[in-house]
Amino acid sequence: MKIELNKQLDKEVYLAFHEAFVGGVDFGKKIRDSHPTITIDNHSKYIDDYYSAHTEELTGVLGETNQCFDDVKEVLFSELHEYFNHDYSQENYKCYLSIFDCNPRYIENKSFQVYYKRPFDLRKEVIVHELTHFAFYDFCHSVGIKDSKALWELSEIFNVIFLNLPSIKKAIGAEELLFYPELKVKLDQVRKVWEKQLGPKEFILISLKVIQYGIGNRSLKK
Repeated sequence: MKIELNKQLDKEVYLAFHEAFVGGVDFGKKIRDSHPTITIDNHSKYIDDYYSAHTEELTGVLGETNQCFDDVKEVLFSELHEYFNHDYSQENYKCYLSIFDCNPRYIENKSFQVYYKRPFDLRKEVIVHELTHFAFYDFCHSVGIKDSKALWELSEIFNVIFLNLPSIKKAIGAEELLFYPELKVKLDQVRKVWEKQLGPKEFILISLKVIQYGIGNRSLKK
């Protein structure tokens, strides 16, 4: 996985997220809290100036973030291989440090951002979170499951369950928490499906029904 700086992407992320509110998370507020003087009118110059003023700091965090990946990659790819029966370690992933705490992913080219001010372990958490999303979507697409809002919700819920497997949680050094509070009830419902120890395709298909239609645990397949 390549880990790089990408100032132009930060400009695009600002425009995409400066007023975004998704799943109970106010991304615009997160940006304003860290950068209170940035605006639509000055965002390009602001970002140029910020990168220039923080070059040494950003470069140092870049090196640290390579170590973050080294700390988690073996365990993560091993667990993904065991669950999905596929080796995801040879994909061309790209991670970009960001000055904004939005951490978007781009499924189409397997790239994502991580906020550079996150502590070391929480940068590890973002890395495994996004790489697990890529594996999850790859598997879904390979078995004909199409993108939908429910699939996005399930991808976030799956991460909370999967990344708290003991081996992965130990490698990260932190618990994986649900990022979107509006999904809490659905997380509790999907945990009951996970506990049935189904294969990945069956788990995903049943969980999608739970998310879409609120099917109770008694009506799920054993």
